[in-house]
Amino acid sequence: MFYPLKISKIISEIPEAKTFFFEVPHDLKDQFQFTAGQYLTLKTEVNGEDLRRCYSICTVPDHPEMGVTVKSVYKGRMSQYLNHHVREGDTLEVMPPQGLFKIKTDHSLRRQHVFIAAGSGITPVISMIQVILEEEPKSTCLLIYANRNENSIIFKEKLEQLTHKYAGQLTVEHVLSQPLTRKEGKLGGLFSKTITDWKGYSGRLNSTMLKEILEKNNISHNAGHFYLCGPAELMDMATEYLLNNSVPKKQIHKESFGSVVTEGEPSSHQPGQVKVHLRGEDIILYVEKGQTILDALIQLKKDPPYSCTSGACSTCMAKVTQGKVSMTECYALEEDEIEAGYILTCQSHPQTTKVEITFDV
Repeated sequence: MFYPLKISKIISEIPEAKTFFFEVPHDLKDQFQFTAGQYLTLKTEVNGEDLRRCYSICTVPDHPEMGVTVKSVYKGRMSQYLNHHVREGDTLEVMPPQGLFKIKTDHSLRRQHVFIAAGSGITPVISMIQVILEEEPKSTCLLIYANRNENSIIFKEKLEQLTHKYAGQLTVEHVLSQPLTRKEGKLGGLFSKTITDWKGYSGRLNSTMLKEILEKNNISHNAGHFYLCGPAELMDMATEYLLNNSVPKKQIHKESFGSVVTEGEPSSHQPGQVKVHLRGEDIILYVEKGQTILDALIQLKKDPPYSCTSGACSTCMAKVTQGKVSMTECYALEEDEIEAGYILTCQSHPQTTKVEITFDV
């Protein structure tokens, strides 16, 4: 269910990204309680089309306002609309917080938490880091943050403030693929040379660089918890490196960021009858060959919960109670959750003639 929330404040973080703060009425405080790392699904209408996108919450749970940071991306209709047309005082339709990428702190523990993020993948991470620093003071946090250049670092000042305030507990290692440069030399550019003032890591974050940074900061592979948020190629690289260095899979936590292109094989998907339990209603629908369960529900105008439609979030999650389904892609569920019967309906196709699922979990 979506609720209309007023935008109380908008802050420009970098030229192409803004943070939108929502005013949550007192009677909705309980519905909008969240855990650091979760996201909000925003809904609006642009040129007559219903758009829904999920954005990670960048504030901490005890902050008086709840905020999400949105980076404008090429051909991103929602991100372009939010960054260029939405103003303070406007209202957006917002679904209560969701998501399985979240932190659970324990005041008595002493742990190493390593965050590997790129670009706007910092948004859930900065919330999680702040919660750990306050609620798990014996533990340490290492943030490895990849960007294009100095001007594209979201929350740059905030990260500097946090590393100063929590010196010895928080370390930030920036990696820039294309640091800013300047010309230095004689008048008119003759015999001038290009130099950079950047002293940190340069180039694309890869396994060799990751190994160097982890060793520099004395990170124990089998004792740390690793949180990955960014483009698929970065998370694939980091996951492969960590697994190859004996990091237990249960200690690697991932949040897919941005749209994921799915390339399923419609010919392998079977038609079938699906019984759906949704908000107390029992719905019988027929899913055609190549159609997803979510598509069939939307076609019947049943208003199922969904956001990205690409398998990168868990907004459309349901549980199979009878029959079998197959998923084209799944970036938002862990293996044990899939084994327990949980599915992403935006990627799910019947594999048996009769299937029963429930959203009421």
